[in-house]
Amino acid sequence: MTVCPECGTRNADDEQFCGACGTYLEWEAGARPTPAPVDEPEHARLDEPATTSDQGPQPATTSDQRPEPATTSDGEPAARAVPVPEPTPAPVAAPAPGTAAAAAATAPASEPDAAPGTAREPDAAPAPSHALAGVPEAGVPAAAAALVATPPPPPAAPPRQPAAVRPGVPRPAPAPRRGTDEPEPTPGDLVCGSCGAGNTPTRKFCRRCGASLADARVQPRRSWWYRLWHPEPRRGPVAGYRPPRRRRFPTRTAVTVLVLGALVTAAASLRPEIERFAITVLDRVQGNVAVNPVTVTASSELPDRPAAQARDGATNLAWSPAEPGEGIGQYLEMTFTQPFRLTRVLVHAGASDVEKEFLASASPRVLTLTATTATGTQQEVELTLADRVGLQSVAVGVDEVVALRLTISSTYRATPQTHVAVAEVELRGRT
Repeated sequence: MTVCPECGTRNADDEQFCGACGTYLEWEAGARPTPAPVDEPEHARLDEPATTSDQGPQPATTSDQRPEPATTSDGEPAARAVPVPEPTPAPVAAPAPGTAAAAAATAPASEPDAAPGTAREPDAAPAPSHALAGVPEAGVPAAAAALVATPPPPPAAPPRQPAAVRPGVPRPAPAPRRGTDEPEPTPGDLVCGSCGAGNTPTRKFCRRCGASLADARVQPRRSWWYRLWHPEPRRGPVAGYRPPRRRRFPTRTAVTVLVLGALVTAAASLRPEIERFAITVLDRVQGNVAVNPVTVTASSELPDRPAAQARDGATNLAWSPAEPGEGIGQYLEMTFTQPFRLTRVLVHAGASDVEKEFLASASPRVLTLTATTATGTQQEVELTLADRVGLQSVAVGVDEVVALRLTISSTYRATPQTHVAVAEVELRGRT
């Protein structure tokens, strides 16, 4: 555990930032070794003779007065300092003639020449040539030394004012990229918006980059079906521990086999229903094509109501058997050139679509449809009709139909004086 030096919170060893205050945890002030002392050589200092500019004008000395040598505090004469040889400096430019004349004019003229016959003291040793700029050398007038002083530095340039910049479009923040060695956040962790690392819900700052977790999103829990096929990774064993080997039941393989077996069994048992459903869908989508017969005949017909009127497209003209009464057993027969699948039969029962004429005659209650297929077999379907005016549709599903017969099985309002009538018969199917 690492203890935060700021707030005292305990953090894990692999966490770089404190979870409570966000302090960086890897600033460890270790004891640094004290460097060994290095003996620095003492540089000999040169004694600079006093200049006349610092002491002011001195009275001239006569031949009887000689300058006394300098003495130490003990009263002993001080030894003359021996100058240390220095590298030859760059030559100093001589002042201009006008400048030299001005310097000579300003120099004090109160120093008379030495009296004739007196020995002149030798000149003082020249000062080191590496004297600082602005410090007059020994034996040089102060005015002349001031003329060769270092020029002042150039004035600093005024600060530049920032130019106006047009505001640009703000760039979107880059998506957080998790490190290659960073584990996947577990459900419930706070995902850092800067580095994408997962943090425990109790932390306030990211353990990896120290960013605030105030607006961090919570890692959601995956759905059960997603976890079934993509299980969450398990943590590995601790270093030095070998878990015991155990056999695991193949759950996913067993579930897959059971599901596939159930689907196959259901498909085998429900195959007729599935096929019927598929045929019904096809009949609804593609089975609405009108099919016209080649010939239309009847068992009997009235002179003014022949069999051809049942397929003339007019609903005020009808076919009626020759004998009055119920007309049971009388039929209407149609033939076709090519076999087709009959999907629906549309019937206009009665003598007309006008209600007065419809009620004046009898109408069929049940029509027995006998379909002959291309193989010679026959299929019968009963068409039950209502006692009303208008079009009535009955669904039929017969394949490979080449001939069709509609037989009257029962009627509405039949009397010995009335005739049963069928105004129109339409067929729908698909080839």
